[in-house]
Amino acid sequence: MLVSLLVLATLAELVHLTPYLSLSQAPLDQHKRADAWRYRAIARLWEERRQMGRTPMFKLILPGYRNVDILFKNESASKTGSLKHRYSWALVMWAVVDGKITENTTVYEASSGNTAASEAYMCSLIGVKFVAIVPDTIEDIKVEHIKSYGGGVIKTELGKRLIRAREEAERNGGFFMNQFANSDKAEEFHESGDFPLESANLMHEVIAQMKADPNQVVKAPHYFVHSAGTGGTISSVGRYAKKYGLPTDIVLGDTQYSVYYDYVMNGKFKNESGESLWVSPGMAGIGFGTMGAVKHGVSSSLLPAVIDRAIKVPDLASTAAMLVLKRLGISGGTSAGVNLMASLHLAATRSSARLLRGKRLTIVTILPDPGHYYVSSYYNRSWIEENFQPHGGLPVYDCWIQEIEQAIKLGTDPLMGGAKRCTEEQHLAAPSDFRSRRAFL
Repeated sequence: MLVSLLVLATLAELVHLTPYLSLSQAPLDQHKRADAWRYRAIARLWEERRQMGRTPMFKLILPGYRNVDILFKNESASKTGSLKHRYSWALVMWAVVDGKITENTTVYEASSGNTAASEAYMCSLIGVKFVAIVPDTIEDIKVEHIKSYGGGVIKTELGKRLIRAREEAERNGGFFMNQFANSDKAEEFHESGDFPLESANLMHEVIAQMKADPNQVVKAPHYFVHSAGTGGTISSVGRYAKKYGLPTDIVLGDTQYSVYYDYVMNGKFKNESGESLWVSPGMAGIGFGTMGAVKHGVSSSLLPAVIDRAIKVPDLASTAAMLVLKRLGISGGTSAGVNLMASLHLAATRSSARLLRGKRLTIVTILPDPGHYYVSSYYNRSWIEENFQPHGGLPVYDCWIQEIEQAIKLGTDPLMGGAKRCTEEQHLAAPSDFRSRRAFL
């Protein structure tokens, strides 16, 4: 009897503590208050997309690679001067549509500079405030670029950008965009056909432009080559290529001390940090090394499942490739150097396989941003000598320049040739090239 009373008392207490739940009674009809600001913001973003059009593509003329077409998609021609223009458009559109940015929101972002400038522009377009958290090593010209669009700037250590941006957003009641975590949500990979509101996916534009060019025999590239910072662009291109069955291998060009190569090809660094393996200065804005483990949807948006091949390039080789491009009349940043080295490696090693099938090997890559952002750094010999001393300094840098220019004349592989001639004297590791088990050629 006593036990029964105790049970009843306990049940009564639980009933008393449990909140009263109820359903709204049918029939009902209710309409949310119209969000006029959101509709206006979305309309402004679509007008921006219309004005963006399609960034131009150009063919790199390289005498040694007679049976190869290397096409650059010139994203530096965008309004804010980099690939991050379309990327930031997608991020801000996603955040507005999903209600994460409202009329009074302040947006915070962790960036190396380019994304911050483009997001500052997009936020000014829809009338909200923007604050960038950038590394304390950022070039002054990038800081001024962010401020020119009304963005605020907070500097911190390279590996602490995500933590600081999250803290600032929480402290001030703002929204942390987190391009590293959210680009896979924002960057769509769908075909828009002839719908007037055109897809912003980069591969959609590439295919449309190749098909429209009467002088372009191959209408879809055999290889798409790009480096990764957040991993959002190459993953969105890879998802598009896989979804629509394109005969295109997606190739990641990775920096020397980045963990992305091993993350994609060997499944490593998902739970462990590569920070202790990082050697500065790296290639600004790309690679992954100082921000802990690679957590998809948390610290990175790189999707290994849509990457077919990865090529790891020495940082001094990429820096030398920037100068070689400049001598060819093309002003490009750090990503362009990595992209060129990976593309030349493919051009030298895969062109014969394509010729056997009666096709010119066609490689598409990106010119993500202009070289003038790096005049005081990666184009500056004194800066290179000081910052790349652990890599071999100017002697190794000059060796790579000679190797790349010779390869362009003769059609040889500068990546593996330079690994033998430009790094052995400094006892540096050779570059790597790995493809997935899916054999494309």
